[in-house]
Amino acid sequence: MQNSYSKGSIVLHALQGVMLLFILLTGSLILGDMPNNMDKIGSYKIHMIVGLIIFILTFIRITFLLKSPEITPLHVDGIRAKLIKINHILIYVVVIAIAISGIVLSQLSGLGEIVFFGANNPMPNLEEFLPYFSHVILSKVLMFLIVMHVVGIFSYMYKTKENILTRMWFK
Repeated sequence: MQNSYSKGSIVLHALQGVMLLFILLTGSLILGDMPNNMDKIGSYKIHMIVGLIIFILTFIRITFLLKSPEITPLHVDGIRAKLIKINHILIYVVVIAIAISGIVLSQLSGLGEIVFFGANNPMPNLEEFLPYFSHVILSKVLMFLIVMHVVGIFSYMYKTKENILTRMWFK
C-alpha cells in the first residue's frame, strides 16, 4: 500500500475537479438563464465538449484507480468508511449518468446536429425531452455529492489533525 495516489490519478483528479466545477456552475447559472435562441449555440458547444471530456476522463480515472496500488486506508470507523466509499462510487456513477443523459438529450432533441454540424433546425426546447430532467436532477445530486466529499475531507482533517490533502498531491 502507498500513502498517496499516483501522479496520473492526481492530475486527473485536479483536471476533472476544475472541469466539473466549471460545467456545473456554467450549466446551472449561465445556460439555464439564457434565452433559447441561436446565441446559445456557442455556450452549448463548450458545455457539450467539456461534458464529453469529463465523460472520457472518468473512465480513464477509474482505470487508473483499478490498476494503481491500494492507498493506505484512513483511520475511520466502519460506517464512516462505508460512507466515504459510497460517496466516491456515487460521484463516478452520477458523472457517467449525467454524461449519458446529456448525450441522449442531444440526440433526441437534435441539438447536437445544430451545435456541431450547423443543422438549420429551430432551437429545441430541451424541457420537452425527458432526459433533460434527468440531466438537471443528476447535476444537483452531483453538486451535493461533491460538497459532501469536500466537507468529509475537512471534517476528517479537523477531527484527526491529519492533512489528508497530501494524499492527493505530488510528493
